[in-house]
Amino acid sequence: MNLGMYKISSLVRFLFRKRLKISSSIIHTNIKDFEFKINQKEAKKYNDAVKNGEESVFKKDLHSLFYTQISWQIIENLNDYLVTKIDDEILKTIVHLSEQFCYYKKIDVPQILTVKSKIWSVSPHKKGTKIIIKFDYYCDKELVSIEYSGGLLFGVRCIGKAQNHGKIPKTRVVEESPVWIKTISIDEGLPFIYANKANIDEPIHTDSKFAKSIGLPNNILQGTCTFAKSLELIFDKEFMTDLDQIKSVSSKFTGMVVPPNKITIRLLKKEINALYFDVLNNKNETVIKGGQILFKDN
Repeated sequence: MNLGMYKISSLVRFLFRKRLKISSSIIHTNIKDFEFKINQKEAKKYNDAVKNGEESVFKKDLHSLFYTQISWQIIENLNDYLVTKIDDEILKTIVHLSEQFCYYKKIDVPQILTVKSKIWSVSPHKKGTKIIIKFDYYCDKELVSIEYSGGLLFGVRCIGKAQNHGKIPKTRVVEESPVWIKTISIDEGLPFIYANKANIDEPIHTDSKFAKSIGLPNNILQGTCTFAKSLELIFDKEFMTDLDQIKSVSSKFTGMVVPPNKITIRLLKKEINALYFDVLNNKNETVIKGGQILFKDN
């Protein structure tokens, strides 16, 4: 399917979709706590899924984006954790929009984490309803990391005004000539490898027939995989060995990577305590925008 037909197909499906709606008051619905056991084997599996060379730059450390494997288990089965349920048809419409992590303490593996989650923000969006879920990760009652995971309930009308529980850390979009550019190949099998090793899977990533049935050109690579591989490359090229100094990472998912493909990571700006980047696919479309890595003050 060419791009023109893809857009037409998507428009037709949007116009004739079931009219779904959700109230912004859903923000007051509680999410049950979740416990997750991390072991060395699972940590290595994730590193292997996103490494660009023979060995991950994180080696035996926990990857910066490993936590997405934990939050995904909650998001994928959200109604199992919500005190007030959401229509399953609404949950099926969710599209990943953004990720942001703030890190407070390095944890050793194996470890048991307790995840306390909250629907942090609900707001109308021109294409549906934007929702942000905040995940607080605790180890022995000490906060080690916070994740803000943003999604779009595509085609779902938001009833009521935007609501949020507090501030959402801002990301900075930089538009400058790249400091350096590096292109890496994305193999056709990567979505399946990532789904298996990172336990992050949806039909749009591993079921070509399903992906095409909803207007996509084919199954697409998980956005968190693109993000993780980009971080790997940046840390490697910037000769970063003290990864404990990472304060936060963030990105906005703005496009698709349809394997086989190539992604081009562009480091746009370097500051004393920050790196800014974006990522393009082989059609020169921006698939990650507002990529940001902040470091702790020395």
